[in-house]
Amino acid sequence: MQRRERNSKRFILALLLATALIEAPVGRCATAQDAPHWKGRRVGVGVWGGPDLEMRVTQQGAELEFDCGQGTIVEPLVLDEAGKFQVRGTFRSQPGPARKGQPSRGIDVVYAGTVRGDTMHLELADDQSPETFTLVRGQEGNLRRCH
Repeated sequence: MQRRERNSKRFILALLLATALIEAPVGRCATAQDAPHWKGRRVGVGVWGGPDLEMRVTQQGAELEFDCGQGTIVEPLVLDEAGKFQVRGTFRSQPGPARKGQPSRGIDVVYAGTVRGDTMHLELADDQSPETFTLVRGQEGNLRRCH
């Protein structure tokens, strides 16, 4: 009698499993590797440049060289599903030659960007009106140095 009950339970279990497989969507089961390809994607490491700005992206952040200033980002530039990022950083204005021993003071800013292929649209926002830049991957910046 026990053997018959065991076989009956196995049969029911097999039947339930077969029914679940038949009603499951066609294809394979989802895995961690199936996460959208954009998840955790970062801005490409290297030089991004355009008029008035050159940005050197690293795994840890970026260094920015403007016509008359410098910026720093100390966190990775991670893109969301729309190819956008937003990070905090600093900006230091250099309106003229820097005096020895008197470094210019930096201000906190937000850098927000959108990357499409090898083109980045970058916005620097502080308490004043935002500035926008268009950068191309692998291109050096076209800078006009302050004198």
